[in-house]
Amino acid sequence: MKKVGLFTTFFETTSGYSLIAVASTQIRALIDHGYDPAVLVQKNFTVPESGLWCPEQVDLRPVVPFMHLESGVAPDFEERVALVEAGLAEGLADIEVCITHDIVLQNWYKEHNVAMRSYAKTRPDLLWLHWLHSCPSGSTTNEYPENCRHTPPPGYLIYPNNSDVSKVCQAYGLGGQEWRAKVSRFGHSIDPLTLWPYDKLTKDLVSKADLLSGEVVAVYPARLDRGKQPEKIIRLLAGVQRSGHEARLLIIDWQSTGERFQNYIDELLVLAKNLGLEGKVNFASRLDDRCSQGVPRHIVTELMDLSNVYIHPSRVETYSLVVHEAMLRGCLCVLNHDFPPMRELFSDSAIYMDFGSDRFNRSYTPDEQAFWNDEALRLLAELSQNRTAMAKVKARREWSPTALWKDFEPLLYLQPVGE
Repeated sequence: MKKVGLFTTFFETTSGYSLIAVASTQIRALIDHGYDPAVLVQKNFTVPESGLWCPEQVDLRPVVPFMHLESGVAPDFEERVALVEAGLAEGLADIEVCITHDIVLQNWYKEHNVAMRSYAKTRPDLLWLHWLHSCPSGSTTNEYPENCRHTPPPGYLIYPNNSDVSKVCQAYGLGGQEWRAKVSRFGHSIDPLTLWPYDKLTKDLVSKADLLSGEVVAVYPARLDRGKQPEKIIRLLAGVQRSGHEARLLIIDWQSTGERFQNYIDELLVLAKNLGLEGKVNFASRLDDRCSQGVPRHIVTELMDLSNVYIHPSRVETYSLVVHEAMLRGCLCVLNHDFPPMRELFSDSAIYMDFGSDRFNRSYTPDEQAFWNDEALRLLAELSQNRTAMAKVKARREWSPTALWKDFEPLLYLQPVGE
Protein backbone atom coordinates (compact mmCIF):
# COMPACT_ATOMS: atom_id res chain seq x y z
CA MET A 1 0.00 0.00 0.00
CA LYS A 2 1.10 3.55 -0.64
CA LYS A 3 2.31 5.65 2.28
CA VAL A 4 -0.09 8.60 2.28
CA GLY A 5 0.46 11.93 3.99
CA LEU A 6 -1.76 14.97 4.48
CA PHE A 7 -0.09 18.39 4.42
CA THR A 8 -2.23 20.68 6.59
CA THR A 9 -1.81 23.97 8.42
CA PHE A 10 -4.06 22.89 11.31
CA PHE A 11 -3.20 24.02 14.82
CA GLU A 12 -6.35 22.44 16.34
CA THR A 13 -9.20 20.14 15.33
CA THR A 14 -12.01 21.04 17.72
CA SER A 15 -13.54 23.89 15.73
CA GLY A 16 -16.14 23.50 13.03
CA TYR A 17 -13.68 24.41 10.27
CA SER A 18 -14.89 22.45 7.27
CA LEU A 19 -11.42 21.44 6.06
CA ILE A 20 -10.87 19.64 9.36
CA ALA A 21 -14.02 17.59 8.68
CA VAL A 22 -12.88 16.74 5.16
CA ALA A 23 -9.39 15.75 6.30
CA SER A 24 -10.88 13.67 9.12
CA THR A 25 -13.02 11.78 6.62
CA GLN A 26 -9.97 10.98 4.50
CA ILE A 27 -7.86 9.92 7.48
CA ARG A 28 -10.55 7.66 8.93
CA ALA A 29 -11.23 6.02 5.56
CA LEU A 30 -7.53 5.42 4.94
CA ILE A 31 -7.15 3.79 8.35
CA ASP A 32 -10.29 1.70 7.86
CA HIS A 33 -8.89 0.37 4.57
CA GLY A 34 -5.53 -0.65 5.96
CA TYR A 35 -3.44 2.44 5.18
CA ASP A 36 -1.24 4.15 7.77
CA PRO A 37 -1.59 7.87 6.95
CA ALA A 38 0.68 10.56 8.35
CA VAL A 39 -0.64 14.06 8.98
CA LEU A 40 1.55 17.14 8.93
CA VAL A 41 0.28 19.79 11.33
CA GLN A 42 1.66 22.98 12.81
CA LYS A 43 4.32 22.77 15.49
CA ASN A 44 1.92 24.43 17.95
CA PHE A 45 -0.80 21.84 17.27
CA THR A 46 -3.10 21.24 20.24
CA VAL A 47 -3.40 17.48 20.61
CA PRO A 48 -6.94 16.49 21.66
CA GLU A 49 -7.43 14.20 24.63
CA SER A 50 -9.25 11.57 22.61
CA GLY A 51 -10.54 10.75 19.15
CA LEU A 52 -9.14 10.39 15.65
CA TRP A 53 -6.52 13.14 15.98
CA CYS A 54 -4.69 11.55 18.90
CA PRO A 55 -1.18 10.17 18.29
CA GLU A 56 -2.50 6.76 19.34
CA GLN A 57 -4.89 6.84 16.38
CA VAL A 58 -2.93 8.58 13.63
CA ASP A 59 0.70 9.41 12.83
CA LEU A 60 0.79 13.12 13.72
CA ARG A 61 3.84 15.07 12.53
CA PRO A 62 4.04 18.61 13.98
CA VAL A 63 6.59 19.97 11.49
CA VAL A 64 4.77 22.90 9.84
CA PRO A 65 6.08 26.17 11.30
CA PHE A 66 3.66 28.57 12.92
CA MET A 67 3.58 31.99 11.28
CA HIS A 68 1.25 34.94 11.13
CA LEU A 69 -0.23 34.77 7.65
CA GLU A 70 -0.46 37.91 5.56
CA SER A 71 -2.59 38.80 2.56
CA GLY A 72 0.38 40.58 1.03
CA VAL A 73 3.97 39.48 0.67
CA ALA A 74 5.89 39.44 3.95
CA PRO A 75 9.30 41.20 4.00
CA ASP A 76 10.93 37.92 5.07
CA PHE A 77 8.92 35.85 2.59
CA GLU A 78 11.80 33.69 1.35
CA GLU A 79 12.94 32.91 4.89
CA ARG A 80 9.41 31.84 5.75
CA VAL A 81 9.27 29.65 2.64
CA ALA A 82 12.52 28.00 3.67
CA LEU A 83 11.07 27.16 7.10
CA VAL A 84 8.01 25.53 5.53
CA GLU A 85 10.12 23.61 3.03
CA ALA A 86 12.32 22.30 5.84
CA GLY A 87 9.19 21.07 7.60
CA LEU A 88 8.04 19.32 4.43
CA ALA A 89 11.41 17.67 3.96
CA GLU A 90 11.20 16.34 7.51
CA GLY A 91 7.56 15.30 7.44
CA LEU A 92 7.30 13.87 3.92
CA ALA A 93 10.57 11.95 3.66
CA ASP A 94 8.84 8.55 3.64
CA ILE A 95 5.60 9.68 1.96
CA GLU A 96 4.60 8.50 -1.52
CA VAL A 97 1.32 10.43 -1.90
CA CYS A 98 0.72 13.88 -0.40
CA ILE A 99 -2.77 15.33 -0.09
CA THR A 100 -3.18 19.07 0.40
CA HIS A 101 -6.28 21.13 1.10
CA ASP A 102 -6.56 24.63 -0.40
CA ILE A 103 -2.77 25.16 -0.21
CA VAL A 104 -2.69 26.09 -3.90
CA LEU A 105 -5.92 28.09 -3.67
CA GLN A 106 -5.86 30.37 -0.64
CA ASN A 107 -3.94 33.64 -0.80
CA TRP A 108 -2.99 33.16 2.87
CA TYR A 109 -0.88 30.11 2.05
CA LYS A 110 1.58 31.64 -0.41
CA GLU A 111 4.58 30.51 1.62
CA HIS A 112 3.24 26.97 1.83
CA ASN A 113 2.40 26.95 -1.89
CA VAL A 114 5.88 28.07 -2.92
CA ALA A 115 7.57 25.73 -0.43
CA MET A 116 5.54 22.80 -1.75
CA ARG A 117 6.59 23.55 -5.33
CA SER A 118 10.24 23.90 -4.34
CA TYR A 119 10.25 20.66 -2.33
CA ALA A 120 8.43 18.83 -5.17
CA LYS A 121 11.43 19.46 -7.45
CA THR A 122 13.54 17.34 -5.10
CA ARG A 123 10.93 14.55 -5.07
CA PRO A 124 9.79 13.70 -8.61
CA ASP A 125 8.57 10.38 -7.21
CA LEU A 126 6.04 12.05 -4.90
CA LEU A 127 2.41 12.17 -6.06
CA TRP A 128 0.57 15.38 -5.12
CA LEU A 129 -3.23 15.56 -4.85
CA HIS A 130 -4.46 19.10 -4.26
CA TRP A 131 -8.04 19.33 -3.01
CA LEU A 132 -9.78 22.60 -3.86
CA HIS A 133 -12.73 23.66 -1.72
CA SER A 134 -13.71 26.89 -3.45
CA CYS A 135 -14.15 27.85 -7.06
CA PRO A 136 -10.86 29.47 -8.20
CA SER A 137 -10.86 32.78 -9.99
CA GLY A 138 -8.65 33.77 -12.87
CA SER A 139 -5.24 35.37 -12.48
CA THR A 140 -4.96 39.09 -11.86
CA THR A 141 -1.15 39.23 -11.76
CA ASN A 142 1.89 37.52 -13.22
CA GLU A 143 4.17 38.64 -10.40
CA TYR A 144 5.89 36.19 -8.08
CA PRO A 145 4.80 34.83 -5.63
CA GLU A 146 1.11 35.68 -6.26
CA ASN A 147 1.25 33.96 -9.64
CA CYS A 148 1.76 30.59 -7.91
CA ARG A 149 -1.96 30.59 -7.21
CA HIS A 150 -2.63 30.51 -10.93
CA THR A 151 -0.01 28.21 -12.41
CA PRO A 152 -0.15 24.42 -12.54
CA PRO A 153 1.16 22.85 -9.34
CA PRO A 154 2.92 19.48 -9.36
CA GLY A 155 0.43 16.62 -9.42
CA TYR A 156 -3.33 16.90 -9.78
CA LEU A 157 -6.14 19.23 -8.79
CA ILE A 158 -9.14 17.52 -7.18
CA TYR A 159 -12.50 19.26 -7.33
CA PRO A 160 -15.88 18.11 -5.94
CA ASN A 161 -18.08 18.78 -8.97
CA ASN A 162 -17.78 18.42 -12.71
CA SER A 163 -19.68 21.60 -13.56
CA ASP A 164 -16.79 23.88 -12.62
CA VAL A 165 -13.85 21.81 -13.84
CA SER A 166 -13.43 24.07 -16.87
CA LYS A 167 -13.00 27.03 -14.47
CA VAL A 168 -10.37 25.08 -12.54
CA CYS A 169 -8.45 24.34 -15.74
CA GLN A 170 -8.68 27.95 -16.85
CA ALA A 171 -7.65 29.36 -13.46
CA TYR A 172 -4.55 27.14 -13.31
CA GLY A 173 -3.55 27.32 -16.96
CA LEU A 174 -4.15 23.65 -17.68
CA GLY A 175 -4.85 24.15 -21.36
CA GLY A 176 -3.82 20.89 -23.04
CA GLN A 177 -3.49 19.22 -19.64
CA GLU A 178 -7.11 19.12 -18.58
CA TRP A 179 -6.57 15.50 -17.50
CA ARG A 180 -4.79 16.87 -14.43
CA ALA A 181 -8.09 18.13 -13.02
CA LYS A 182 -9.94 15.22 -11.39
CA VAL A 183 -13.46 15.14 -9.97
CA SER A 184 -14.13 13.42 -6.65
CA ARG A 185 -16.77 14.10 -4.02
CA PHE A 186 -15.16 11.66 -1.60
CA GLY A 187 -13.74 14.40 0.59
CA HIS A 188 -17.26 15.65 1.19
CA SER A 189 -18.71 12.24 1.95
CA ILE A 190 -20.28 11.81 5.38
CA ASP A 191 -20.49 8.75 7.56
CA PRO A 192 -23.82 9.08 9.39
CA LEU A 193 -22.50 6.97 12.25
CA THR A 194 -19.78 9.51 13.03
CA LEU A 195 -21.71 12.68 12.23
CA TRP A 196 -23.93 12.40 15.30
CA PRO A 197 -22.99 11.23 18.81
CA TYR A 198 -24.76 7.90 18.48
CA ASP A 199 -24.50 5.35 21.26
CA LYS A 200 -21.95 2.59 20.64
CA LEU A 201 -24.73 -0.01 20.83
CA THR A 202 -26.59 1.84 18.07
CA LYS A 203 -23.51 1.80 15.86
CA ASP A 204 -22.88 -1.87 16.55
CA LEU A 205 -26.46 -2.85 15.71
CA VAL A 206 -26.44 -0.79 12.52
CA SER A 207 -23.22 -2.45 11.39
CA LYS A 208 -24.25 -5.99 12.31
CA ALA A 209 -27.64 -5.63 10.62
CA ASP A 210 -26.10 -3.79 7.63
CA LEU A 211 -28.80 -1.14 7.82
CA LEU A 212 -26.84 1.49 5.88
CA SER A 213 -26.93 -0.67 2.74
CA GLY A 214 -30.71 -0.80 2.63
CA GLU A 215 -32.98 1.29 0.42
CA VAL A 216 -36.08 0.50 2.46
CA VAL A 217 -35.02 0.17 6.09
CA ALA A 218 -37.36 -0.51 9.00
CA VAL A 219 -36.91 -1.08 12.71
CA TYR A 220 -39.68 -2.64 14.79
CA PRO A 221 -39.48 -2.56 18.59
CA ALA A 222 -41.89 -5.12 20.02
CA ARG A 223 -42.36 -7.83 22.60
CA LEU A 224 -42.74 -10.83 20.35
CA ASP A 225 -46.24 -12.04 20.90
CA ARG A 226 -48.08 -13.01 17.74
CA GLY A 227 -50.43 -10.07 17.94
CA LYS A 228 -47.57 -7.80 16.85
CA GLN A 229 -47.53 -9.62 13.47
CA PRO A 230 -43.89 -9.05 12.45
CA GLU A 231 -44.34 -11.73 9.80
CA LYS A 232 -46.38 -9.24 7.78
CA ILE A 233 -43.51 -6.75 7.82
CA ILE A 234 -41.27 -9.53 6.56
CA ARG A 235 -43.69 -10.35 3.75
CA LEU A 236 -44.02 -6.68 2.80
CA LEU A 237 -40.25 -6.20 2.69
CA ALA A 238 -39.88 -9.43 0.73
CA GLY A 239 -42.02 -7.74 -1.90
CA VAL A 240 -39.68 -4.75 -1.77
CA GLN A 241 -36.67 -7.02 -2.28
CA ARG A 242 -38.45 -8.89 -5.07
CA SER A 243 -38.94 -5.60 -6.93
CA GLY A 244 -35.18 -5.04 -7.05
CA HIS A 245 -34.72 -2.79 -4.01
CA GLU A 246 -32.57 -3.62 -0.99
CA ALA A 247 -34.67 -4.17 2.15
CA ARG A 248 -33.52 -4.35 5.77
CA LEU A 249 -35.50 -5.08 8.93
CA LEU A 250 -34.20 -4.95 12.49
CA ILE A 251 -36.68 -6.25 15.06
CA ILE A 252 -35.86 -4.98 18.52
CA ASP A 253 -37.35 -7.75 20.59
CA TRP A 254 -38.19 -6.82 24.18
CA GLN A 255 -37.93 -9.36 27.00
CA SER A 256 -38.35 -12.23 24.57
CA THR A 257 -35.91 -14.77 25.97
CA GLY A 258 -38.54 -17.40 26.82
CA GLU A 259 -38.79 -20.58 24.80
CA ARG A 260 -41.99 -19.65 23.02
CA PHE A 261 -40.47 -16.32 21.95
CA GLN A 262 -37.28 -17.99 20.74
CA ASN A 263 -39.30 -20.52 18.76
CA TYR A 264 -41.23 -17.64 17.20
CA ILE A 265 -37.96 -15.91 16.23
CA ASP A 266 -36.76 -19.14 14.61
CA GLU A 267 -40.02 -19.37 12.70
CA LEU A 268 -39.71 -15.77 11.48
CA LEU A 269 -36.11 -16.26 10.37
CA VAL A 270 -37.13 -19.33 8.36
CA LEU A 271 -39.87 -17.27 6.72
CA ALA A 272 -37.37 -14.53 5.88
CA LYS A 273 -34.97 -17.05 4.37
CA ASN A 274 -37.69 -18.68 2.28
CA LEU A 275 -38.73 -15.26 0.97
CA GLY A 276 -35.21 -14.22 -0.08
CA LEU A 277 -34.39 -12.08 2.95
CA GLU A 278 -31.77 -14.24 4.63
CA GLY A 279 -29.36 -11.97 6.50
CA LYS A 280 -31.60 -8.96 5.85
CA VAL A 281 -34.00 -9.59 8.72
CA ASN A 282 -32.36 -9.52 12.13
CA PHE A 283 -33.32 -9.60 15.78
CA ALA A 284 -31.45 -7.38 18.22
CA SER A 285 -31.21 -10.09 20.88
CA ARG A 286 -29.56 -12.45 18.39
CA LEU A 287 -27.10 -9.81 17.18
CA ASP A 288 -25.86 -8.57 20.54
CA ASP A 289 -26.05 -10.00 24.05
CA ARG A 290 -26.59 -6.49 25.41
CA CYS A 291 -30.05 -6.63 23.84
CA SER A 292 -31.23 -9.83 25.51
CA GLN A 293 -33.84 -7.93 27.57
CA GLY A 294 -34.40 -5.10 25.11
CA VAL A 295 -32.58 -1.82 24.54
CA PRO A 296 -32.81 1.66 26.06
CA ARG A 297 -35.36 3.94 24.48
CA HIS A 298 -32.80 6.32 23.03
CA ILE A 299 -31.26 3.45 21.06
CA VAL A 300 -34.58 2.91 19.30
CA THR A 301 -34.90 6.56 18.32
CA GLU A 302 -31.31 6.60 17.07
CA LEU A 303 -31.98 3.54 14.94
CA MET A 304 -35.03 5.29 13.51
CA ASP A 305 -32.73 8.09 12.37
CA LEU A 306 -31.01 5.56 10.16
CA SER A 307 -34.19 3.98 8.79
CA ASN A 308 -36.77 5.52 6.49
CA VAL A 309 -39.99 3.60 7.09
CA TYR A 310 -41.80 2.44 10.18
CA ILE A 311 -44.30 -0.40 9.70
CA HIS A 312 -46.78 -1.07 12.48
CA PRO A 313 -48.99 -4.13 11.80
CA SER A 314 -50.03 -4.73 15.42
CA ARG A 315 -53.54 -6.15 15.77
CA VAL A 316 -54.45 -4.07 18.82
CA GLU A 317 -53.15 -0.93 20.55
CA THR A 318 -54.39 1.90 22.70
CA TYR A 319 -52.19 4.63 21.26
CA SER A 320 -48.62 3.64 20.14
CA LEU A 321 -45.85 5.90 21.29
CA VAL A 322 -43.54 4.19 18.83
CA VAL A 323 -45.53 5.47 15.84
CA HIS A 324 -45.41 8.95 17.33
CA GLU A 325 -41.63 8.69 17.82
CA ALA A 326 -41.12 7.37 14.29
CA MET A 327 -42.93 10.37 12.87
CA LEU A 328 -40.75 12.68 14.95
CA ARG A 329 -37.72 10.98 13.39
CA GLY A 330 -39.01 11.60 9.87
CA CYS A 331 -39.96 8.02 8.97
CA LEU A 332 -42.74 7.22 6.52
CA CYS A 333 -45.23 5.31 8.66
CA VAL A 334 -47.25 2.36 7.41
CA LEU A 335 -50.12 1.72 9.80
CA ASN A 336 -52.94 -0.76 10.20
CA HIS A 337 -56.06 0.28 8.32
CA ASP A 338 -57.99 -2.53 10.03
CA PHE A 339 -57.53 -0.97 13.46
CA PRO A 340 -59.74 2.17 13.57
CA PRO A 341 -57.84 4.00 16.37
CA MET A 342 -54.79 4.22 14.07
CA ARG A 343 -56.77 6.18 11.52
CA GLU A 344 -58.31 8.35 14.22
CA LEU A 345 -55.02 9.15 15.91
CA PHE A 346 -52.72 9.61 12.93
CA SER A 347 -55.15 10.37 10.05
CA ASP A 348 -53.35 11.29 6.82
CA SER A 349 -49.91 11.48 8.44
CA ALA A 350 -49.34 7.87 7.38
CA ILE A 351 -50.28 5.35 4.71
CA TYR A 352 -52.46 2.39 5.63
CA MET A 353 -52.48 -1.28 4.74
CA ASP A 354 -54.77 -4.18 5.57
CA PHE A 355 -52.89 -6.00 8.30
CA GLY A 356 -55.99 -7.36 10.03
CA SER A 357 -56.91 -6.72 13.67
CA ASP A 358 -59.05 -7.90 16.56
CA ARG A 359 -61.89 -6.09 14.76
CA PHE A 360 -61.30 -7.35 11.21
CA ASN A 361 -59.80 -10.71 10.29
CA ARG A 362 -58.11 -10.77 6.91
CA SER A 363 -57.96 -13.65 4.46
CA TYR A 364 -55.42 -13.02 1.72
CA THR A 365 -56.63 -15.01 -1.25
CA PRO A 366 -55.58 -16.62 -3.46
CA ASP A 367 -51.98 -15.99 -2.28
CA GLU A 368 -50.87 -13.93 0.71
CA GLN A 369 -47.39 -13.14 -0.61
CA ALA A 370 -48.84 -11.91 -3.90
CA PHE A 371 -50.94 -9.45 -1.88
CA TRP A 372 -47.87 -8.09 -0.04
CA ASN A 373 -45.83 -7.94 -3.25
CA ASP A 374 -48.45 -5.55 -4.64
CA GLU A 375 -48.49 -3.53 -1.43
CA ALA A 376 -44.69 -3.29 -1.62
CA LEU A 377 -45.05 -1.51 -4.95
CA ARG A 378 -47.42 0.96 -3.32
CA LEU A 379 -44.91 1.55 -0.55
CA LEU A 380 -42.12 2.10 -3.06
CA ALA A 381 -44.28 4.50 -5.07
CA GLU A 382 -44.98 6.51 -1.92
CA LEU A 383 -41.29 6.65 -1.04
CA SER A 384 -40.23 7.61 -4.55
CA GLN A 385 -42.47 10.68 -4.42
CA ASN A 386 -41.04 11.78 -1.08
CA ARG A 387 -37.91 13.79 -1.89
CA THR A 388 -36.85 14.05 1.71
CA ALA A 389 -37.01 10.30 2.22
CA MET A 390 -35.17 9.54 -1.00
CA ALA A 391 -32.49 12.14 -0.29
CA LYS A 392 -31.94 10.47 3.06
CA VAL A 393 -31.51 7.11 1.32
CA LYS A 394 -29.04 8.54 -1.19
CA ALA A 395 -27.01 10.35 1.45
CA ARG A 396 -26.82 7.19 3.54
CA ARG A 397 -26.09 4.68 0.77
CA GLU A 398 -24.39 6.57 -2.07
CA TRP A 399 -22.63 9.56 -0.50
CA SER A 400 -20.90 7.81 2.39
CA PRO A 401 -17.13 7.20 2.65
CA THR A 402 -17.74 3.48 2.17
CA ALA A 403 -19.70 4.00 -1.05
CA LEU A 404 -17.28 6.60 -2.47
CA TRP A 405 -14.05 4.87 -1.50
CA LYS A 406 -13.88 3.39 -5.00
CA ASP A 407 -13.60 6.95 -6.37
CA PHE A 408 -10.90 7.94 -3.88
CA GLU A 409 -8.44 5.06 -3.75
CA PRO A 410 -7.55 5.05 -7.49
CA LEU A 411 -6.37 8.66 -7.12
CA LEU A 412 -3.62 7.42 -4.79
CA TYR A 413 -2.14 5.39 -7.65
CA LEU A 414 -1.97 8.08 -10.34
CA GLN A 415 1.38 8.66 -12.01
CA PRO A 416 3.32 11.53 -10.39
CA VAL A 417 3.66 14.59 -12.62
CA GLY A 418 5.66 17.80 -12.21
CA GLU A 419 4.60 21.38 -12.78
